[in-house]
Amino acid sequence: MTPGRFISLIVQCCVAFLSLTVSGCLPAPADDGQGTGLIGQTPDQLRRATDTPDPDTKVAQAAGAGKNPIPWENRKETSEPPLPDEDTEDRVREVFKGLARSRPDAIERWFVPLPVLTKIKDMHMASPDEQDRAVRSLHADLLARSRDRLARMLGRRAFGTATFESLELGACRFVGPGTDFNRLAYWTCEKNTVYYHVDGERKTLTVRRLINWGRSWYVLEW
Repeated sequence: MTPGRFISLIVQCCVAFLSLTVSGCLPAPADDGQGTGLIGQTPDQLRRATDTPDPDTKVAQAAGAGKNPIPWENRKETSEPPLPDEDTEDRVREVFKGLARSRPDAIERWFVPLPVLTKIKDMHMASPDEQDRAVRSLHADLLARSRDRLARMLGRRAFGTATFESLELGACRFVGPGTDFNRLAYWTCEKNTVYYHVDGERKTLTVRRLINWGRSWYVLEW
């Protein structure tokens, strides 16, 4: 078997695993109707997320920029996933600007960046070059799938006057290192809800899978 064929098989296995992960029956997230800047989270979740972290968390945070580029949110499991930051909101708004112009490639603004995916994923390749090619292939495949789904959605919905309201994380779990072709830990949330408005009417979109890098959340599967 050629190295290229082997990498292709590994990428197909990863994509199949991700598809199986999000195909289960998960509870639909509640429509909290807030739109208050909490990005779909309840006030109680906000309180817990801003509570003083435990000593281990403080150590991880202190070892951040300049010492270790891995955000502490990707190093230690906490009782709740990190709340999405303003950068996440801005990325979602950019997607809606693209949708208003019928541009499915706008998903690239919110899709997980290749450098982040490269840090997280371990494709079990024999060399760094093969690892790099495998991650690039996986990233391109997942991005193409999400772009295609967005294009099909544009054929069914009108987004000319759509405005983003909030993002509500769905069913979340912490993925430890070595669990899902990953060398670093991360949070993954499935069946996430995006609330938006069209001519005064509140509507929703479901995003299959988001993953975090620090407090920023990115699309892995639309």
